[in-house]
Amino acid sequence: MTDHVILALDGGAANAVAERWVAERCRHFDVDVEVTTVLEHVPLAAGYPDVERDRRRERLDRVAERLRERLPDASVHVELRQGDIVDELLDASKAANLLVIGMTYVDAIDELAHLPLGLRLAGRTGGVLVVVPTAWSGGGSGVVVGWDPDAASDAAMAFAAREARHAASALTIVHAGGGAPPRELEVAAERIRASHPETPVNVVPNERSAADAILEAARDAALVVVGSHGRGPLEDLLIGSVSEHVLARSSVPVAVAPVPAEPIEVSPGLEDEDLI
Repeated sequence: MTDHVILALDGGAANAVAERWVAERCRHFDVDVEVTTVLEHVPLAAGYPDVERDRRRERLDRVAERLRERLPDASVHVELRQGDIVDELLDASKAANLLVIGMTYVDAIDELAHLPLGLRLAGRTGGVLVVVPTAWSGGGSGVVVGWDPDAASDAAMAFAAREARHAASALTIVHAGGGAPPRELEVAAERIRASHPETPVNVVPNERSAADAILEAARDAALVVVGSHGRGPLEDLLIGSVSEHVLARSSVPVAVAPVPAEPIEVSPGLEDEDLI
C-alpha cells in the first residue's frame, strides 16, 4: 500500500526539521509525497498576489526537489492552496495517511488564538498528524506509545506498531493510568507481539502523570505516538489533554492518531483467551 504523505510548510523556522523527518521516515515506506503551503490573507495591492504565489511555489519546488533526491523511488509533487490554513489542511488531511508539520516549542498553552498550528490541528485531522519540534536533532531509536483502554489508544497502538516494524526498532507502551499495567494492556501488548513478531515490545508501568511518563519514556526515542478523541482545540485546551501536553513539550516528533471510523484489529483472529 502506498502512503500519501502531506508535508505542510507554514513559513516558520520548523519547516526544515519537518522536511528532514519526512525524508528520513519515508525511506522505509512506499510513498507519494505532497509538499504544500496555504496562501491566506493575500493583500489586495496591485500585483502582490501573483508575486507571492510565485515566491511560495518556488519555495515548494525547492523542497520537492530535495525530497526527490533523498527519496528517488517516491512520487513527489507540490500543491499551493489558498484560504484559511487550518481549514485547508484539515480538508487535505482527509485523503492523507500522514500530515506532517513543524512546530516551535510552546512555553504556555493559555489562549486558543496563540496556539501553534500543530495544536490547532491536533485531534481534528482525517489521517495521522505528525508534529516535528524544532528541538528535534534527528536520530533516536524506538517508538513510544501511550495507552488507555479506549479506541483512541487502539489506533495509536496500531500506528506505532507499524512504524516500529518498518523502522526495525522496539516499541515501548506506556500505561497512561497510574499503577501497574492492567490485564487489558498486557493483552494489547501480546496482540502486538503476535502480529509483529520481529518487533520487541516493552510495557512500562507509570507512577507519574500520563504526559510526564510518556515524555520520560520518549526522551531518546525516534517517535512518540498518542491517540486523539477527536475533540476540537478549545475543548482540549480547557481540560488539559495528555496529547496536547505531550505535543507542546516533546523534543522528538509526535504522531497523533485519530480514532478510525471502523474498529482497529491489531491481530485479527487472535482471541483474548489465547493470550492467557
